[in-house]
Amino acid sequence: MNYYYKYHFYAILGGKKIKFYVCANNVYSAIQKANKIYPRAEKIQMQHTERM
Repeated sequence: MNYYYKYHFYAILGGKKIKFYVCANNVYSAIQKANKIYPRAEKIQMQHTERM
């Protein structure tokens, strides 16, 4: 499957800030993927979007 955007996130997990990115076609699917990667995170925030 071809994804068109790279969404950069950071998650706060146990007081540590973890930066990661998710490839997706829209914002909603990117947020769902981020929540699946870090389900126990206190906060997940999107930083910026990059077109691939």
